[in-house]
Amino acid sequence: MEKKQENDDYSFMQEQIKKRPINKKKLFKRAFMTGALAIMFGVIASFVFILLEPALTKLVSPKEEKPSISLPEVTLPEEVNEVLPEDMIQEQVELDEKDKPAETIVQNNNIIQKLDLEIEDYQNLYGKLSDLAQEVNESMVVVMGSFSDVDWFSNVYEEQRKVSGLMVADNGRDLYIISNYSALAGATEFEVIFSDDSVCPGTVSAYDKATNLIVISVPLSAIDPEIRANLTYATLGNSNVGIREGDVVLAVGDPMGYSDSVGYGIITSLGSPINTTDHNYKLITTDIYGSRNAEGFLCNTKGQIIGVLNQKYNNSDLSNQISAIGISELKHLIEDLSNQVERPYFGTTLLEITPQAIANGIPEGAFVRKLEMDSPAMEVGIAAGDIITGIDGVHITSAAEAEEKLRHYKPGDEVDVKFMRSAGDEYKEVNVTVTIGQKTE
Repeated sequence: MEKKQENDDYSFMQEQIKKRPINKKKLFKRAFMTGALAIMFGVIASFVFILLEPALTKLVSPKEEKPSISLPEVTLPEEVNEVLPEDMIQEQVELDEKDKPAETIVQNNNIIQKLDLEIEDYQNLYGKLSDLAQEVNESMVVVMGSFSDVDWFSNVYEEQRKVSGLMVADNGRDLYIISNYSALAGATEFEVIFSDDSVCPGTVSAYDKATNLIVISVPLSAIDPEIRANLTYATLGNSNVGIREGDVVLAVGDPMGYSDSVGYGIITSLGSPINTTDHNYKLITTDIYGSRNAEGFLCNTKGQIIGVLNQKYNNSDLSNQISAIGISELKHLIEDLSNQVERPYFGTTLLEITPQAIANGIPEGAFVRKLEMDSPAMEVGIAAGDIITGIDGVHITSAAEAEEKLRHYKPGDEVDVKFMRSAGDEYKEVNVTVTIGQKTE
């Protein structure tokens, strides 16, 4: 009995403690809630970071705004329109010549014909042209592009191409050079070689396939201080006024297909239209015989650049004659490419309407020759053959006016366009709203 009583007194020590059963449903619910809250917190944190990151970055390390370049406009010199005293004397002599007997005029002509030039005079003339070419070359550099490719046997090899470049401006931080796009297209690395053979790395700012222009930038800090202090920028002239057929011009750069070549000749024609999407240019042709792949620049006898060589738009029977796109139409493009401006895209090729066509009943405006597929203009229903007569309430009388007006818009802008469409024997007015796109090449 005592033993039994003792066992009863210590029986609690022999009891087994059972583990509390796990509530799997409650545990799963709690894990799910924890995960959901974590995901929600991550999403909210990411969203807040995306919103605040630009402001915080700007506050902590403000981004330096890139300075832009602006090319000066070259106006027609005063002496071009001004009547000089010697011109007045010449005009008076011409009037006097009309009153002179025929035999006197013949005698005067004979005197002029007796003026002979010596070989030395001829050589001196070309010597001065050569000196002028050397002066222009001071504003030129060599741009070298490096290319990597694989041959038939899967061997990797590198190729380098060199082309002339023209220093046009700097923004205090970078030097800007215009060159030939097709010669450098596809290059993975760029180097710029200066007159003292020093080499600096370059990068592409932007390019334009229609004009074959590419802009290469070089950090001024990478250029030797002595070279940087003596940089000579090209003077961009005026290709619309102040020049005429018969003027002496020089082709510099690579007009003969190899570097540092030069050609002399005269302008044979001016103003031949080059119609491209959203922009029209003028072609200057010369009698200089060069390479079909000529690259470089055309300058006048004042050393001013008046054109960028481009053989693409030559007639087939004049493929070797040096031609150039007028610099006046390229200045805004060079500025936009250098400043990396988002260029507007409308998508039309516009032509001028002749006075004769207007006299025959064609409306005054910009004639739509063709449109790019899926362009902003095509999407709203503008078609080839339409005549644009108004842009945002401004009356348009020519393709040049339409181009100038459209140039000032930005991608995303909405523009009200009015055009006339032929409907049998008459034209009907149509109004649309175009959302300007962004030009990529």
